[in-house]
Amino acid sequence: MNILVVDDEYYIVKNIIETTDWSALGIEQAFPAYSASQAKRIFEGSQDIDILLTDIEMPRETGLQLVEWLHENNFHPIVLVLTGHQRFDYAQEALNLHIFSYLLKPIDPDQFMEKLAAAVQEVKKNAWYEKERLNMEEHLSTDASDPISVIKDYIRSHLSDPELGRTSIAEKIHMNPDYLSHIFSTKTGASLSSYIMDERMTTAKRLLATTSFSPQQICDQIGIANVSYFYRQFKKSSGVTPQQYREKHFHG
Repeated sequence: MNILVVDDEYYIVKNIIETTDWSALGIEQAFPAYSASQAKRIFEGSQDIDILLTDIEMPRETGLQLVEWLHENNFHPIVLVLTGHQRFDYAQEALNLHIFSYLLKPIDPDQFMEKLAAAVQEVKKNAWYEKERLNMEEHLSTDASDPISVIKDYIRSHLSDPELGRTSIAEKIHMNPDYLSHIFSTKTGASLSSYIMDERMTTAKRLLATTSFSPQQICDQIGIANVSYFYRQFKKSSGVTPQQYREKHFHG
């Protein structure tokens, strides 16, 4: 794991690189750069930079402009920014650029190490997710290469299973449960559990409108073991009770 330290002030870079216990953090090498343009050359070269620590206020090109360039050129290090001023516009732009952390000068040593340690853990987490993604792609067939479609299809065909959830789905499609939840929420904007419940309520509405199934029979069809729980979830989802919904929509 490597870090690039960027600041136009030579002695700040020198002090950070020489006084930080990089090995304790699991960082193999710390590279210096004294301008955004020099940092760009390092990224474009052979060095694999996992973490970027950059000053914001630099001549000609700011640290935030450097980060924007990185995004545009498909470089995605974990970014920590340094600034000598508490400025709202900097904080807002840093937020828009998905900066991992924001540090004020002069740097507090303990806070600095804490932020670096958190950045290292983020790099490891991202590497783990990437490994899981590759493992998932190996297990999915070529005609079902979209994992979200595979997950949704599995949910729809197993709604009647009361144990339906991330563990059972992950086991069937050979995916780590944590990664499954992560990729599903990232791609759809919804948690896996809320999507499953939405599908159950959608099916319940269809059954209420087209069949004379009792509440218990509907629960059996959608994988909910407790009728009272079904009533609560249905009212929460639709704003009416199952009976009220049936009275209004039944056309069986």
